[in-house]
Amino acid sequence: MPKTILACAGAVLLSTAGLALAQGAPAAGVTVVPAGQTAPGATPAPAPAAPQPAPPAPAQAAQAAPAPAAGGAAAAATAPAAPEETQQAAAEAPPTGGMQLDAHPSADSAASGNAGQPTGANGMFVDAAGNPTYNISAEGADWFAWRGYKKFGANCLQCHGPDGAGSSFAPNLTESLQRINYFDFAGIIVSGQQNKWHPVNSIMPAWGEDPNVMCSLDAIYVYLRGRADGAIGRGEPKPHVKNKEAQDAEYACLGQ
Repeated sequence: MPKTILACAGAVLLSTAGLALAQGAPAAGVTVVPAGQTAPGATPAPAPAAPQPAPPAPAQAAQAAPAPAAGGAAAAATAPAAPEETQQAAAEAPPTGGMQLDAHPSADSAASGNAGQPTGANGMFVDAAGNPTYNISAEGADWFAWRGYKKFGANCLQCHGPDGAGSSFAPNLTESLQRINYFDFAGIIVSGQQNKWHPVNSIMPAWGEDPNVMCSLDAIYVYLRGRADGAIGRGEPKPHVKNKEAQDAEYACLGQ
């Protein structure tokens, strides 16, 4: 029995020693140094080098290149140049605006377009060059275009035919206005002309002293310009916009 107890005690002692070695017990001749301290006589290990910052990115990469706008310089640089003939035609193209013009419009509309603003005397529409022009809106023709039709019928129709379409006595004014501008037209009305349309028997009387014509000269031109441009058809322009200011000015010009 005592031998058995001694044997068990020895086994327990050996197991305890083995367990201590397995858990990291220092071997013989090995000095155990607490964490954070240096063993006597040992050279301290050099500290690890601090990480170096990454080199800066090139300036080109630091700033993002702006995206080219649609139709911008990048596209223009790669787009083929327009032929010289096309550029010249674009430069010489007459201004546009207002109503669509006839294939053979009046000289003034071909040069300045027919878009107008009511900045003329008594609300008359004028184009970019300051010449009288018409205006056709949802309300109808402007007062000057309508009044021009009326005064043309009273003073010009007998020779130049209905709607200015011409007759055997006088030319078609819708075609004449393709060649002459407002100032040429006014000069002919004021001074008249002889043997221009026909070499022998073509007399245009001078109306410069007739208030029935001169007080409505601009209105007659506005109407004929609209006819020449194809903006005003045959017959009376209906409906038309009222303009009391212009009507009163005409009456005053006539002495009424």
